[in-house]
Amino acid sequence: MMIDYLTDRRDQIIFGETPTMMQPLYGESLPKPDTGKHRYVIANDGMYVEAINPVLEVRLPVAKSSIKLPYGEIGAVGVRLRHGQIPKWILLDVCEKTFLCAPNEWAGLVVWDKIRKEYALYEPHVISFSAGHISYRNVLPDEYELVMDLHSHGNVPAFFSKTDDKSDVGGFYIAGVVGNCDSGEPTFATRIVVNGHFFECWDFRRFFSSDV
Repeated sequence: MMIDYLTDRRDQIIFGETPTMMQPLYGESLPKPDTGKHRYVIANDGMYVEAINPVLEVRLPVAKSSIKLPYGEIGAVGVRLRHGQIPKWILLDVCEKTFLCAPNEWAGLVVWDKIRKEYALYEPHVISFSAGHISYRNVLPDEYELVMDLHSHGNVPAFFSKTDDKSDVGGFYIAGVVGNCDSGEPTFATRIVVNGHFFECWDFRRFFSSDV
């Protein structure tokens, strides 16, 4: 096996937990990643991260190669909801709550209910909040899988703060911020969090259905 060149057990453990694989040029497709873990795949144009959990599938570029590599094409990239789009009423509910809470911050979690087989908006227990911060218990009931972690910035623009960076370490979900909540033109920031790594992602509103 190729891993045999790793003579130190610590390197073997790291490779086993976060492997780097070759995108086949001629053979069959790679198997899906282990649930909850991420891996890197080298394709003909660079490196990609792949990850899967019960609610999300992720394949995103990490580094572009300056030369064409002798491997296969990676295929479609992006973030996919495994249970389909989220109902629009949840997005409308989020926008209303951020508006009503302004100038203070608000937090909510979009979850997949494993029992009811549907999406829901779960508002966590808030420890403290103000116009400049919100602190809440990010602990879910057993029947929920976290899909999207959302919070607002009151009347200031949407962005990810250093506090957000600390709280997102170790998670695997879509993270979103709503800003300028008191205006008719709120701002939005989105990223995908994969086990402590942050990747650019399209506007989280695109994960919601266009139908009410």
